[in-house]
Amino acid sequence: MVQIQTVVIFTPAYNQIMQVLKENPTIESVGLSFGIHEEDKIIIENFVSVKNLDDSPFSFSLDYEVLYKEIQYHEEKGEVLVGIFHSHPDGARLYPSLKDLNFMRYWPYPYLWLIGNIGNEEQDPKLAIFALLDEKIIEIPYLIVNTT
Repeated sequence: MVQIQTVVIFTPAYNQIMQVLKENPTIESVGLSFGIHEEDKIIIENFVSVKNLDDSPFSFSLDYEVLYKEIQYHEEKGEVLVGIFHSHPDGARLYPSLKDLNFMRYWPYPYLWLIGNIGNEEQDPKLAIFALLDEKIIEIPYLIVNTT
């Protein structure tokens, strides 16, 4: 298995993630990232915000029917689910929690775990990307690329 060296996020998808972080600062925001795998990189072409069924600042759950429908829709466009996004509350570490790790075991590498933080008055929103590879959490660097 070739290890992903970098992730490319198209600007519109990145902007959508940042917007979702700003819209729901009091609960964990959730989303799905779709794109393609290319040799040693993953390209995130599209992002879809989905409802957090937990409606909680410290936990998230997905509607699996929505997940299934989004996967089908994007597969018809030639894209696959490449990652699951959620936010952590302001001040929380941008690193998978123990609960995140348990879910990462169900969706291991090459699936990405995108974790965002809204930031505060002094900081802009932030994003970090992780994967679980051989029971180790690895952080994967990313580039934001214009699609024009």
